[in-house]
Amino acid sequence: MKKVLIDLTQLPLQRTGVGIYAVNYVRRLQSMAGNRQLYFLVQDDDSELLAETRAIPAVVVLPLKAALFRRIAFRVLLEQLLIPAYALARGIDAVHSLHYSFPLLSFGRFKRIVTVCDMSFFLFPELHVPVKRKFFQFFIRHLPRADGLLFISASTKKDFHRYFPSSRVPEEIIPLGTDPARLASPPDPALLNGLRQRFAIDQYILYVGTIEPRKNILGLVKAFESIAARHPAVKLVIAGKLGWDYDTLLHYVQASPLRERIVLTGYINEAEKHALLKGALLFTYVSFYEGFGLPVLEGMAAGVATITSNLSSMPEVAGDGALQVDPHQPARIAEAIDGLLADPQARAALAARGLEQSRHFTWENMTSTSLAFYDQVVTPSAIVA
Repeated sequence: MKKVLIDLTQLPLQRTGVGIYAVNYVRRLQSMAGNRQLYFLVQDDDSELLAETRAIPAVVVLPLKAALFRRIAFRVLLEQLLIPAYALARGIDAVHSLHYSFPLLSFGRFKRIVTVCDMSFFLFPELHVPVKRKFFQFFIRHLPRADGLLFISASTKKDFHRYFPSSRVPEEIIPLGTDPARLASPPDPALLNGLRQRFAIDQYILYVGTIEPRKNILGLVKAFESIAARHPAVKLVIAGKLGWDYDTLLHYVQASPLRERIVLTGYINEAEKHALLKGALLFTYVSFYEGFGLPVLEGMAAGVATITSNLSSMPEVAGDGALQVDPHQPARIAEAIDGLLADPQARAALAARGLEQSRHFTWENMTSTSLAFYDQVVTPSAIVA
């Protein structure tokens, strides 16, 4: 029986990309783990992941004191000393780190598998907080020393090899997924109506994601301003937590003559996101760069006409199921929004194509591919149980 330790301690409580990936991976492991003995490291303040991991058969859950291990110094201590010591003591076959950083030493006794979510720390270093940038650049530089790499898109794998062309680490692509039944289902009417009243919205264009420069929200706002007069009943809803370097955007919105039609909701949970997606006229996600672009997939799976970027991984996710534009040209974003708002039939046709495209991406496929990769790395000739 293979023993795999999965480190979930890097995940913030407010779920965004990697957190959503982790939660859905754990949920699928409840029925797909097979004959593997799984060990999970979880922060003790993360009630959702504690409950989800404990639902897996033959599992060992190790809660850690969040008051300590959410601090960077203790994170390094955990990854570089405590995890290797535990893995050696328990005969762990592989340690899976879900977010770049990983144990640099294994003494040849256990395999180190790392999920690579994007390469923005190298491609766009100026779009990250300096301390965070230096921390993750350090570990990304050491990824060629790992024993297995999981990339969430072909685009991210290509970007990695652009910087590390000599890497010979075994690797696999694990496209992320959606929960199609949940996203396609009608929203909770009370919840959606409550959100409409709370934010004073009826007809609206939606963005969901962290508020940070890489997401190109300022370009989206400028595009909206240029077409707003032709669609006076429509608002722009920007839903997501504040990330970093957001002052320019907030000041711009505050000074905009359309500030009453630009709504910033703050962080929203999964139920609220589902409701807002189902109530939207359009979903827009015109980021400059993504490792995958999970919101694009979620927008399509919710049956909402979606506009996204023609850069990095987003064409890979969108296919012909979303309208792709150059994010560096707000005029092109505006044309796409204007055209779809003015043509309900085109909007419905795009939504239908998006729904079909989203069916190619499932959490079950991602999970089965990940588990097969564990076996391949631990025992190169292994066949999945």
